[in-house]
Amino acid sequence: MGAITLILGLDGADNRLIDRMIAGGEAPNFARLKERSATFELENDPGQGNVQYWTSAAIGENPAHHGHYFYLQFRPDTYDIVADDEIGLPQVTPFWKQLDGEGYRGAVVDWYEMPVTPLAHGEVLHRWFAHEPLTHTVFHPPELQKETARYAEGDPIAEGFASRPREGAAAMQEFLTRVFKRVDIKTSFFADQLRGKQYDFYIACLSEAHNVGHYYMEVEDELHALHDPEIAGAIGKPLTECYRRLDKAIGAIISAAGDDANIFLLGGPCMEKFISANDALDEIVRRVDVGYAAALTTAETAKKTYHSLIPQSLRNRVAPLARWARRRLAKNAYEGRRFFAVPHNDNAGAIRINLKGREKFGTVAPGNEYQSVIEEIREGVSSFINPATGRSIVGRVIDTSKEFDGPYRDLLPDVFIEWDRTDTHGDFSRLVSPSLGEVEVTHHARTGDHSPLGFFWAPPAFADAIVARPKDVTAPILACVRRAPPRP
Repeated sequence: MGAITLILGLDGADNRLIDRMIAGGEAPNFARLKERSATFELENDPGQGNVQYWTSAAIGENPAHHGHYFYLQFRPDTYDIVADDEIGLPQVTPFWKQLDGEGYRGAVVDWYEMPVTPLAHGEVLHRWFAHEPLTHTVFHPPELQKETARYAEGDPIAEGFASRPREGAAAMQEFLTRVFKRVDIKTSFFADQLRGKQYDFYIACLSEAHNVGHYYMEVEDELHALHDPEIAGAIGKPLTECYRRLDKAIGAIISAAGDDANIFLLGGPCMEKFISANDALDEIVRRVDVGYAAALTTAETAKKTYHSLIPQSLRNRVAPLARWARRRLAKNAYEGRRFFAVPHNDNAGAIRINLKGREKFGTVAPGNEYQSVIEEIREGVSSFINPATGRSIVGRVIDTSKEFDGPYRDLLPDVFIEWDRTDTHGDFSRLVSPSLGEVEVTHHARTGDHSPLGFFWAPPAFADAIVARPKDVTAPILACVRRAPPRP
């Protein structure tokens, strides 16, 4: 009987902070694990965010093999923006389902945004104390619900999109305390499961670095434009404290797995300052499409009125509802446009081309016209300057048709616009183009966002190939579990 394979997932964790804490003696369990591991820095696929990162890692393929790029996705038959679990994404096979089919007994807890896949020989907990509890928790088998209920009556931060700290030091500390309570609850559950049951593999994911990274970046970063010394003095270093808690958690989980466990750690995408023009992207591309003068639509006028009448603090609270309303207004205009922005992770904007033969009311022909439109988008969006730096807001433009190859590439946006985040200490606020005018960017409640990087630590015996992209993590995990036959 082989030793258990333990896969630790740290959603949104940043190995740069972990390394600094290791160097300072503040993360002894991370230090011990890193010392026994082969370590790799991952680069996410171009233009992609958190959802794709974890999905690609689960199936060992690039995003054109699963079509899963965000938790909201575009439907070309209706022009609706719907939740990913409503759109009917392709059935894909994560590595744990492959192992289950071979008779291995495993458990999967909260792999980020992966569609629920019951196991014949194991257990699945989906969205149990996850980053964004968008739906009810799924328990396979159902008896797991009673087991988890012994650890907590409910999720300490179960408010969905409202699960973020409010303004002021006291409110920020209160939310942070609830986040850390989550870590303790899940750690106890993981440790007890590992001690009390027999598994060939166990996947234990924690999402708290994701929550804290999004909402506390400006507290710890003294150079951030929104840094408030009074708040920082009152609540300390929330990111560092979160990673201390995670260090303690992985120590307890590894101890419960046993000294002979083979341990993998997948973390990321990492965190950096939130700098994004996603909120203004559809206004920008509408101007690229029809010209500045013609772009002043009813939707834009309503948006400007909304900003002038509604205080910033209230806008932050109703932002999800406001975004939904804007999408409903915009949908009515999508059918006649050549291209339009669709929701995506804030590190990169996403643009859908209204393609003939694919979209229900397509206006752009495939081939030369399609490529010409992509170049028009590239030039138009890149013409916008961030006055704070004097540079274009665009870091890189990704043509999906040239970057990705796979059966579900048409589910992805046609263009991704990676934003230039260098040499700036705060989010975009005002963007200016010589030909397309000035655009204001709505302030976002988040101050941290995902970077293009992640990390992967693996037992050296199963890391004989380069691991550079999210899809590369699957093979060494499979090899490790398969080194011995399934438990009887």
